[in-house]
Amino acid sequence: MELGLIVVLYLVGLGLIVTEALLPGMVIGLIGTAALAASIILGFRYDTGLGVGQLALALIVGPLSVVLGLRRLTLRASLDKGASFAQDYSAFVGREGKTLTDLRPAGILLIDGRRLDVVSAGEPIPKGRRVRVVKVEGNRIVVRSIKEA
Repeated sequence: MELGLIVVLYLVGLGLIVTEALLPGMVIGLIGTAALAASIILGFRYDTGLGVGQLALALIVGPLSVVLGLRRLTLRASLDKGASFAQDYSAFVGREGKTLTDLRPAGILLIDGRRLDVVSAGEPIPKGRRVRVVKVEGNRIVVRSIKEA
C-alpha cells in the first residue's frame, strides 16, 4: 500500500502544480508542492531509484508549469511602435454639443449623436446646456458653456 500512496501523492501533487499554472491561486500550488515533496520523501524511503526518478520528473514539470503560468499572464499581441489605445478627439475642437449630465467638472456630452466623456474648463455646467469643445489633451476633452465663450 505504501507504493500506491506514493504514486497517488505524486500524481496529485503534479496535477495540482499544473492546475496552479492554469488557474493562478497560491493555495493550490502550495498543496501540490507539499504533496509532491511528501511523495518524493516517501519515494526515497521506499526505493532510492524511485525517489531519484520522482525528483527528476518534478524538476522538469515544475519549471514547465512556471513557464506555462507566466505565458498566460503576458500579453501575446505585439503593439506597433507608437501604437496607442487613445482615440484622436482633436476633430471635435470647436464643435458644439449638448450636455447630457451636469458637468461638475466631468460629465457626458452629446455631439452629433455621439456620447463623449468631457470635463468643463473649471466651472460647473448644468445638464441640457449648449457647450463648445475648446481643447483636447489625449483622451481629455475640455468644454466651455457657449454663453461664457
